[in-house]
Amino acid sequence: MNGLPFALVLASILTHAYWNYLIKRSEEKHVFTALSKIAEIVIFATPAIYFLSITDFKISFLFLILVASIITFLNYFFLANAYKYGELSLVYPISRSSILFLPILAYLFIGETIDSIGIIAIVFILLGTFIMHLDSFDRNGIQNIATNINNNGSIYALIAAFTVAGYTLWDKISISKMEPFLYFYLYTFVICCIYNFFIFSKFSKNEIKNEWINNKSRIIQVGFFNSFTYILILIALTMSKATYVGGLRQLSIVIGAFLGYKFLGENLTKPKIIGILISVIGGSLIYLAK
Repeated sequence: MNGLPFALVLASILTHAYWNYLIKRSEEKHVFTALSKIAEIVIFATPAIYFLSITDFKISFLFLILVASIITFLNYFFLANAYKYGELSLVYPISRSSILFLPILAYLFIGETIDSIGIIAIVFILLGTFIMHLDSFDRNGIQNIATNINNNGSIYALIAAFTVAGYTLWDKISISKMEPFLYFYLYTFVICCIYNFFIFSKFSKNEIKNEWINNKSRIIQVGFFNSFTYILILIALTMSKATYVGGLRQLSIVIGAFLGYKFLGENLTKPKIIGILISVIGGSLIYLAK
């Protein structure tokens, strides 16, 4: 993997872990996320208008945007549900495990292949994620792994990971056909409309108002860092394989686990620490992959 896309993904994992931490700290996860999409649309409206004015917009772009909107909305929906039931340091690594699905999807749909170092890197990342679910390394810890995984937080997080693989691959295809920022902004706009329709039909005006009053600064921050983070990823996707970009993003689990431990009082057990280290080794090997 070349140095520039590698550096862009590394930068994105810091901001991605941070805005996920902010969502975890919110009171009503779905309301918070929906309001952050409004903030996102407002913050980036000016550059979006500029790119729209210089783009020869084609009808076929609408299909690309619609599919991306649906997949990404599902990711936000399942991620918000995962944070309702699970700890940040456990849910976040699973939700970033798109590498479970991405190599197969990328091969089937765009014929993307990876070398032997890339395969080893992915195995390390998956192994690290699995170890993080252990309570301990003794017999009881291993026996309890099924219980740790079989809970609502982990199940929703795993579904979220599948949607990440889906939109990463779809984005790789789409940005070869239209301008990356405009593509991202327009499908974010659609998601904003869908999510807020869902929120305003399910929650009372007082609940929505209170979430804004109590978390205004955090909502705006998520709105900014969400777009900023994924713009970096889109640029990296234009220069590297989707599997490697998706795999390297797994390194954000290190930041997520630290934030959960430092600020949310979550336990940082020995298996979590070792699992993180193994995943980091796997992510680092991606730099050597071709």
